[in-house]
Amino acid sequence: MLRPSRPSLRRSRLVRRLFVLQVVTVLLTVGSLTALGVVGARELEHDAAARLTTATALSVAADPEVVETLRAGGDVDALSARLQPVAERIRIATGTSFIVVMSPDGVRYSHYDPTRIGGPYQGNIAPALAGRTDTEIYPGTLGPSVRTVTPVVMDGRIAAVVSVGVLQTRISDLALRWLPAIVAAAGTALLLGLGLAALLARRLRRQTLGLEPEEITAAYTHHEAVLHAVGEGLLVVDGDGRLVVVNAEALRLLAPAGHRDAAPGRPLSGLGIDPAVLSVLRRGLRENLHDATALAGERMLLVNSRHAGPAAGPGTRVFTLRDRTELAGVLRERDLARDKVAALSGQAHEFANRLQTVLTLIELGDTSDAAAAGSAALDRTRGPGARVTAEVHDPVLAALLADKAWQAAEYDVAFEVTDACDPDVLPDQRLPFAADDLVSLVGNLVDNAIEVVAELPRDTERRVSVTLRTTGDELLAEVADSGPGVPEETASELFTFGFSTRATPEGRPRGIGLALVDRITRRLGGTAAVGTRDDGSGAVFTVRLPLAGRASAPGPTGSPSAH
Repeated sequence: MLRPSRPSLRRSRLVRRLFVLQVVTVLLTVGSLTALGVVGARELEHDAAARLTTATALSVAADPEVVETLRAGGDVDALSARLQPVAERIRIATGTSFIVVMSPDGVRYSHYDPTRIGGPYQGNIAPALAGRTDTEIYPGTLGPSVRTVTPVVMDGRIAAVVSVGVLQTRISDLALRWLPAIVAAAGTALLLGLGLAALLARRLRRQTLGLEPEEITAAYTHHEAVLHAVGEGLLVVDGDGRLVVVNAEALRLLAPAGHRDAAPGRPLSGLGIDPAVLSVLRRGLRENLHDATALAGERMLLVNSRHAGPAAGPGTRVFTLRDRTELAGVLRERDLARDKVAALSGQAHEFANRLQTVLTLIELGDTSDAAAAGSAALDRTRGPGARVTAEVHDPVLAALLADKAWQAAEYDVAFEVTDACDPDVLPDQRLPFAADDLVSLVGNLVDNAIEVVAELPRDTERRVSVTLRTTGDELLAEVADSGPGVPEETASELFTFGFSTRATPEGRPRGIGLALVDRITRRLGGTAAVGTRDDGSGAVFTVRLPLAGRASAPGPTGSPSAH
């Protein structure tokens, strides 16, 4: 079998655009995060400098040597000579940029640059004079710095102010220590992002077969159109028994009206499918099926199953469903027509012989024998169907049973029909059931009975009898035969779909007709049972249908026969 080749991959504008978009996104993201990392590192160092200057300023203000020097007093030179060495020692130990001890008026006693001792302090010392410790960024004589000012309190008064600072350039230098790690992380993220974007582009190109968006839309539209336009039901089911694809025809054939909203991913068991069909579908998940029969409600389906191929995933199967109901009706009508043609052919030959006999008797002058022979020929031509038509009141059953009478005659089977229905119970002499239901119920039972009896030897009783009668608010239909009967151990299974006590001729399915009889009977609120005749021989199939509440929907057109 020829397999369609996969379309070759080609360059796609969609994939290219998505790749460019992903690259730009990665660049913007990595760039933003890098900038954020640099700013964050600078903020961390700024906070660290603020904590350092605060701690150092408070330490200097409380240093005993500084306090004792200030308590001793003296002019600027005397105080500077003692405070400058202390301040420089602490500055070097703490790694700060400057430590300034000043008078409350802002005159410096110490400074990183000794030439500036005695000069005025450049900065805001108002918070310190108010008794608070304050940190700020100020452009001083050495450049912008983070500095903290705090008061030196002695005997309840402010004797001096201490200012400790770290230059912004030093903070930047410290922040640069983070830069290699930030750049390395940014580079790794950039390479990883670009690599993933390239892999995603390749995967997307492979999955879309290089198709453009408008081509994908067109393909999906055509797929949906074809899926729902085909006359067969189509199911794609994965290995776990979940729906992948389902078309409207499959839902119509399988699911009841309340379950026709199936979505992909839903299990088959959640569709309300007839158990008989569900068992066939589950078998189709394990093996290939070819025209396997399944009874969905009162419809007979042909189910085919095959593997969907490796691209669809392991265990994924494709099912096709065909409604054989109408086909079965056509085949039954064809068989009946063929039987009628054969019967008419035989009758025509026999009538020709009888007519020749009548003519010969007339030529011989024996008119009385000629009249008797002509009457017999006329009665033979009317056949058994005429007696049935005269016996049965309901026109649908009359036509059906008349045809079955001809069929029984061809098989040399005695066929009797008794209609004991009360005419007063039936309006217009019609049974209050759909014609399709009556034909399926009685037709399948009579076909089964004639087929069983026709297999008996010619020297045995070969009889089928049909009895119709009304009892109160119930219709009773009995079909009895003189066949071998039904064993007790199989009677309970006889109405199960697929069960049959006879072999399957020419590959035609068995076990459908009686299952259909049982389903139609239950839908109409009745019962179907099997027993034996009064003498204990043969089989009697009895169908009881309530005459009250008769507004039942007709069954499917052309219900399948008992073949």
